[in-house]
Amino acid sequence: MKILNTLFNYKKSTSDNKILGVERCFIDYSRHLIANGHEVVSVTNPKMVYTDAVRATGSKLLELPGWNRFDIYSIFRLALFCLFFRPDAVLCHSGKAMFFVRAARLFNQILLGKKIPIIAVDHGINPRKFLKADAVFTVNSYFSKELIKAGKSPDSAFVMPNMFDVPKDFVLPVKPAFRYPVKVGSLGRIHWEKNFDKMVQTLPILRSRGIECEYLIGGVGPEEEKLNKLAKELGVEKNFKILGWTSDKKTFFNEIDIFVLPSFGETFGIVLLEAMLYNTPIVTSNSWGPDEVIDEGINGLKVSKDDREKMPELLADAIERLVKDQDLARTLAANAHQKFLQNYRSEKVGKKLSDTVEKIVQKFR
Repeated sequence: MKILNTLFNYKKSTSDNKILGVERCFIDYSRHLIANGHEVVSVTNPKMVYTDAVRATGSKLLELPGWNRFDIYSIFRLALFCLFFRPDAVLCHSGKAMFFVRAARLFNQILLGKKIPIIAVDHGINPRKFLKADAVFTVNSYFSKELIKAGKSPDSAFVMPNMFDVPKDFVLPVKPAFRYPVKVGSLGRIHWEKNFDKMVQTLPILRSRGIECEYLIGGVGPEEEKLNKLAKELGVEKNFKILGWTSDKKTFFNEIDIFVLPSFGETFGIVLLEAMLYNTPIVTSNSWGPDEVIDEGINGLKVSKDDREKMPELLADAIERLVKDQDLARTLAANAHQKFLQNYRSEKVGKKLSDTVEKIVQKFR
């Protein structure tokens, strides 16, 4: 099949920009649809930080300005391209992309009498904005249910989890006994919704229980200064460090004993897949994505995000449980690794993606 994969946003190529979740998913979709035999053209803004990565997938690239809803030039260019390329389906990774695609589709429908199916890929917390799409992929079942409640037909709402590649030279690490102090780590953009401050507040609680911890965050973001100030106020500044952007995940996971994702709002949590791959015990919140990825007491431990005042105590309880029962920690990590292999490897999710797109196109015809 011929597929357009579209994303319009504002992540221009600059030295400090990194390829984050939505952009990574956009790239993965192109790569795995091509791997499953489809012809893909990726459509995005010019000079984006991820442009080279898109080209590396083998996808053709169409760059359009996509300034705003009055950008007739981009709509006309996209419509003209569709007129000659004649895609079987269009994937839209943003509301802005869907607006341009729907306008271009109308133009083609008038000229050719053919309506191209639009498949929205929802990366946010408002799947309702994609109700006008012919089908919608959500990264977790909670948002899929919300979409159906909002009026989307159940047979056009699909759960399509994020995916993660197993490195070619990957060797399953054997975790040693926990270090002293115990090393706890998190990955992600340093933003209020990640709740990293709750983990900083956990450090003195664990210390009062006789458990000394060091907390490392791999990431950058607007809350860095605030977290450093909080650590100093709590007297744990020597036990807390922000590492900055962390691309060497193997080294990061080798250097920590427990991975913590305390997010208030997490639509999926690719970092959980990385922890699962690298055989690291997990403590996470019960936010939307993590609540589905992690099964309490089977492949990780979960704490409630709903009472923010109690969260430091709950995190301390979970970490203390793993420290005092390292056999349990190893079992949870091993189970999580197996779940990753069964459900989230790129090859498996990529095949599911290809099959689902084909199913939608056949139904639409």
